[in-house]
Amino acid sequence: MVYRAFGKTGWRVSRVGLGCWQFGGAIMLDGQPDGWSGVNDDESLATIKRAVELGINFFDTADMYGWGHSEEVLGQALKEIGNRDRHYIASKVGFWHDDQGKRTFNESRDYIRHACDASLRRLQTDRIDLYQCHLWRTERWTEFLDAFETLQEQGKIRFYGVSTNDFDVVQHFDERHHLVSVQSNYNLLDRHVEQDILPYCRSRGIAFIARGPLAMGKLSGKLTKDHKFDANDIRRKWLEGDNRKNFERDINTVERLKPIAQKHGLTMAELAVKFVLTHVAVSTTIPGTKNRSQLEHNVAASILPPLTCDELAAIREALATA
Repeated sequence: MVYRAFGKTGWRVSRVGLGCWQFGGAIMLDGQPDGWSGVNDDESLATIKRAVELGINFFDTADMYGWGHSEEVLGQALKEIGNRDRHYIASKVGFWHDDQGKRTFNESRDYIRHACDASLRRLQTDRIDLYQCHLWRTERWTEFLDAFETLQEQGKIRFYGVSTNDFDVVQHFDERHHLVSVQSNYNLLDRHVEQDILPYCRSRGIAFIARGPLAMGKLSGKLTKDHKFDANDIRRKWLEGDNRKNFERDINTVERLKPIAQKHGLTMAELAVKFVLTHVAVSTTIPGTKNRSQLEHNVAASILPPLTCDELAAIREALATA
């Protein structure tokens, strides 16, 4: 495994971390699937343990993934492994649900502090290494900053970050100059962060966590336009209404990228992960992994050399015709 500096923290984190959303399993939110089918706890635990064996030391979860179940699975696995100081746990706060299963947005200092305590219990640890605002947007960023600073003083979290795709939200969370990380979508199908967020992070020494390097499976190369998803899989919404047109467009783009991967002896997933890691501002990427086989392919991509100028030129040409 290759390691990179993680912003201002002094940490060295694995270039490929482990995104843990899928370990929460399938849930319903606002009457729609908001989780992952085809997972079981035994394989999830085995996958986390294998990740540690392969050198992964950065794990990203959230309290809403499976309504805490992802944190529970991660906490159990790392507890059984031991050596807590060798692992960096990142979790998130902000979303929850009411008694009717509708999404709630929780932005108060008291809620954030109580949610942190609940996450600590599920994770079976005394501190969260990186605590992130999970809301896409919020006008109450000072509530988060105040709560995060209190939690730092109490020793319950070490550092804080924000998970968002919006540059102005990043700037708000960096107002006190203590923001250590930004987590945003970044992959071959979504490069918007190259315009502002990535340059901003690099210039200020803020770690960047690239989520969705495989675009929730689109960039695995295994999906077709006729693919069927389980009824309780969040990706089912890609096939509904106007979303289907976007899904088919993305699959067409992947088909244009496949020959580039094949020419250089790569799988489509390896090309996708290599692309993300080639950017100098990326600290780590966190592909979601349902099982050990997928995990090992992702880790294999992390030790490959960066994309060459010729490879990047071919990718740009393929993307330009999208």
